[in-house]
Amino acid sequence: MEAFSERLLREHQDAWRAMQQHRFVLDIEHDRLPESVFNRYLVFEGNFVATAIAIFALGVSQAPDIRQQRWLIGVLNALVDTQIAWFERVLAERRVDPADYPDDLPGVRRFRDGMLHTAQQGSYAQIITLMFGAEWMYYHWCRRVSERSQQDADVRRWVEMHAEEEFYQQACWLKEELDRCAHGLSEAEKQALSALYGDVLQWEIDFHTAAYVD
Repeated sequence: MEAFSERLLREHQDAWRAMQQHRFVLDIEHDRLPESVFNRYLVFEGNFVATAIAIFALGVSQAPDIRQQRWLIGVLNALVDTQIAWFERVLAERRVDPADYPDDLPGVRRFRDGMLHTAQQGSYAQIITLMFGAEWMYYHWCRRVSERSQQDADVRRWVEMHAEEEFYQQACWLKEELDRCAHGLSEAEKQALSALYGDVLQWEIDFHTAAYVD
């Protein structure tokens, strides 16, 4: 029997391929990403970490038992202790002033507000779908791109962070948790999650496109 997560991947192959072959991804893969684009992306993504913290915190509040809560709290700790510190350090070293890169762009807003609003108003299964959509996608393109070289050490480290075993295990946990959640859902609820998954992929595409907007 097809796992629910595999069904989502099958039903949204076009959006999946569009993100895997996005200009941002290919520019990193071929080591031609403009510095200004990466700097802008760092500001956008760094700002989104705060949103991700809120989303995972909402996941903790809705988690069905201590096993899920323990895992999600571990993710929260990593976001707070590791990722935020990494962005602060890299932005400082690159002398990037976030004020120079306002993130009130349509593609950034759709991603940030769509993810947060869904988490605030939605179910535990919806929150897991949000994060599975983002992290499974990220692992796959970063794993592929990590096989190539990047001269910018910060770009290289960003790719490596999302291609490492620890991130892969986190993405796998979300995939397995989504499949577990799906066992108790009606077909209508599964279709709604599939539509949400498709939205997440499109939001990701729009978000990464925004890094090229001057």
